[in-house]
Amino acid sequence: MISRKKYLVKVAVALTLSLLLTVLLMVPVFASNATRLQQDDPYRIETFNVDGPGNLEVRTSGGHISVEGSSGNSVRVEMFVRKNGRNLMPEDTNLGDWDIDISQSGNTVRASAKREDSRNWSLWGNNNISISFVVHTPRDMSTDLKTSGGHIEVSGLEGDQEMATSGGHLNLSNIKGKVDARTSGGHIEIAALQGDIDARTSGGHIDVSDSEGTLKVKTSGGHIKLTDVSGSIEASTSGGNIIADLDSIGQFVDLRTSGGNVNINLPGSMGLDLNLRGSYVKANLQNFSGTVEHDEVEGKLNGGGPKISARTSGGMVSLQFKQ
Repeated sequence: MISRKKYLVKVAVALTLSLLLTVLLMVPVFASNATRLQQDDPYRIETFNVDGPGNLEVRTSGGHISVEGSSGNSVRVEMFVRKNGRNLMPEDTNLGDWDIDISQSGNTVRASAKREDSRNWSLWGNNNISISFVVHTPRDMSTDLKTSGGHIEVSGLEGDQEMATSGGHLNLSNIKGKVDARTSGGHIEIAALQGDIDARTSGGHIDVSDSEGTLKVKTSGGHIKLTDVSGSIEASTSGGNIIADLDSIGQFVDLRTSGGNVNINLPGSMGLDLNLRGSYVKANLQNFSGTVEHDEVEGKLNGGGPKISARTSGGMVSLQFKQ
């Protein structure tokens, strides 16, 4: 019996050490893609000048896209070529089988990398090459960014931002304007945005913090977390939890999940119209008129105001107020 206990202790220790090692090994994975790329030398660099608000179009079939706004009127496009995790330079590989375009037309800058037909036998050796772009632009810049498999990062811009990736993550920060963001399988992280935000993912999480405006976010399978967010909000997920810590409310807040819980944290003493439904609804209500059941709360708080709607098919709805 004693030897068995010692064995179980050794197994537990080994599993703990293995878990810690795994976490340590994963840490670099979550580092910024732009930071990792900029540690290497670019395969190609092009610089352009724009006069006034600009437009940036970036396309790549397998790499990452990073755009960072700053002062000045120059646009610096850095192209990175990687194969099997190794950074390549012009002397290392020939991109004759790729259609590369880095050019300017008026105040529009384009950067694209498109691989020729991969069914061609002569191109099979280049199938695992990926081409990424890191672009430094003026702050007043609108973007149209698309990659079929990489991550997209955008920061420090003012204007309309449109981005889509088939399998990567989206990381957006310090942006003013309209944002349309799509990913088929990655997570979406948004911080310090002001404007209209429409962000969707088919399978990842969505985290929004320190943002203000009209927010519409949707995921088919992940959680949604809103921290220090203000404005009109529509958030829905098919299978995860929703946590909404809101600073102020615009015209409405609509939160929906099919299988998770909904937790709402609001400033106190607000006038609200409440419509909360779930398998169980928990709310400490004062100065409220309406219907209160174990699975439903509907009515007016403090005389009424913006509408707060929260629904879950299989979880709990919790409403709390900040002191």
